[in-house]
Amino acid sequence: MENSYRRFISVNLIGLFVSGVLFVWLSRSGTIDFWVSQQFFDPVTQTFPLEHNKRLFYWGHQVLKKLSVIAWLVCIGLALAGVWSQRLRTWRRPLLVFIAMGGAVSLVIQMLKGSSMHACPYDLAMYGGKSVWFPLFDTVKMAVRQGRCWPGGHASAGFVLIAGYFALRERAPRWARGILIGSLVLGTVMSAVQVVRGAHFVSHNLWSLWISWAVCVAISMVIEGFRYVRLANVKTGLANQCG
Repeated sequence: MENSYRRFISVNLIGLFVSGVLFVWLSRSGTIDFWVSQQFFDPVTQTFPLEHNKRLFYWGHQVLKKLSVIAWLVCIGLALAGVWSQRLRTWRRPLLVFIAMGGAVSLVIQMLKGSSMHACPYDLAMYGGKSVWFPLFDTVKMAVRQGRCWPGGHASAGFVLIAGYFALRERAPRWARGILIGSLVLGTVMSAVQVVRGAHFVSHNLWSLWISWAVCVAISMVIEGFRYVRLANVKTGLANQCG
């Protein structure tokens, strides 16, 4: 592998390790999660007043999520069009990488969320619900129904676009950085919407970002590994021919 890619991956792996340790501490402590959520909780009515706000739900939940889905579907269409268009054909590789990474991120997060025992804030007893809170990765010692609220699924619809950064990092660095910034902004806004609605803790959404990035890094390493092996085989073949 090239030295530049090795440095890139090394920085990413170190960043994932350090942030992972920090997020585990945040999730197990709960202090910051509870403090932030408490700011949007009404102790008198025992509810999150913005939970059922129609405008917030429509613009902050439905519309923003559709933007992410549309971007993914457009890329699928462009990749298919590349079969016939010479101009698009040169972009098929980054498009396919983005589609694969985006699909993998969504699948991993939905599988984790679907099997999670952790409940959403508005379902917890401390916020007027019936479920109990317990630290992340703790062994459940009581009968707990599946909360299906970790990691944050809605925020991942924004953070999933990070895949565009990895897909275009070498081909179009400026576009890659722009997509990365846009993804982080979109994911943060979508995270905030869910936090103020009592639908997620801050740490839930931070884990969505971490998982999205980790999946993209893993797939990037696999792709680079295959490319390295292919180039090595080509060089070996040329050497044999010359010999």
